[in-house]
Order: sequence, then C-alpha cells, then structure tokens
Amino acid sequence: MLVQHRSDALAEVLRDMLKFSTNMTAEVLGLSASGAGSLGASGKAMSDWAAGRYGLGARFVDHSGLGAGSRISARDMVTALLAARGTALPGVLREIGMRDAKGKVIEGHPVRVIGKTGTLNFVSGLAGYVLPPSGRDLVFAVFCADADRRDRLPMSQREEPEGGRDWTKRARLLQAKLVSRWAGVYG
Repeated sequence: MLVQHRSDALAEVLRDMLKFSTNMTAEVLGLSASGAGSLGASGKAMSDWAAGRYGLGARFVDHSGLGAGSRISARDMVTALLAARGTALPGVLREIGMRDAKGKVIEGHPVRVIGKTGTLNFVSGLAGYVLPPSGRDLVFAVFCADADRRDRLPMSQREEPEGGRDWTKRARLLQAKLVSRWAGVYG
C-alpha cells in the first residue's frame, strides 16, 4: 500500500456538513450512496427512494438542494423527519435555540430546538425538532419563498441582491415566531 487516509466517522462528516452547509460534501455523499454517474441521476434515485420508502412526492435534482428543480413540501419534510426520529439524524443536527421576538437566541431556555436552516436568494427554510421539557417532542418544517422575485434576479445580482438581507431577516423572524408559538401551545 502506497498511501492510506481515513476520514472522520460518517456521523462527524454529516454533522459538519449540516453545520457549515457544505454543499460539495452533500453532493459527494449522495453520489456515493446512489452509485449513479451524475447528479441528475443520483437526485432521481434519491427521489425514487424517498417515494418508495416514505411515500414522499419530493423531487430532487441533486443532494445539496441548490438545483432550481428540486422540490419538497413542508408536509413531506415533516414526514421524513418523523421517520428519522429514531435514527442518528437528530444527533447530527445543530442546536437552533428558542428565539425572542427580535430573533435573538434565548440563552438557557428550557425548550431545545435542533434542526437545519437553508437559505438561498429569497428562499429560507427551517426544519427540525422542538424538544420541550414536557417530553412531547414536535417535528416541524417552515419554508418561506418569494419565487417570482428570485426568478427575476439577473445573474449579476445573485451574490447580494437588493433587499435580500432584509427579506431573509423577516423570514427567519417568522420561522422563530412560529416555532415559539408551537412550543408554547403544543409542547
């Protein structure tokens, strides 16, 4: 043997991928899992697997979620998260935290929120688990999008579109308020 390199354990790779939104890692892991020869074929394999295993109507064109053709409903995301409750997934998600009315994390709050955020121009998502002290865990997914505004963006404005930062702040605040409300009412 000339060279050997061992990567971190898969759980650690996944945790870092989710924490830092490392899209390249998502694509490589998805391609490795499917064995397909292209992102499109691999995304279709994942779509077919999710439909067969969980009855999801999601359509994936890649594994990072960056492909404009990828679609998943909040209902399908919750179905997938419910199915994953007893797996390693909750352990690799990051702490999101409960937030106040201005969107700031409330330190020491008894309700834990773990999940994954996702942000593109005029698209913001938050999905995961609310873990209140009562033990009645909640699963949620909130997707906010202004697809028309996103589609109108010229390539020259895709990095920092005008109004994008304020739109994202409002979307994240809405998500935080919904999670707080659900935790208070159902948790």
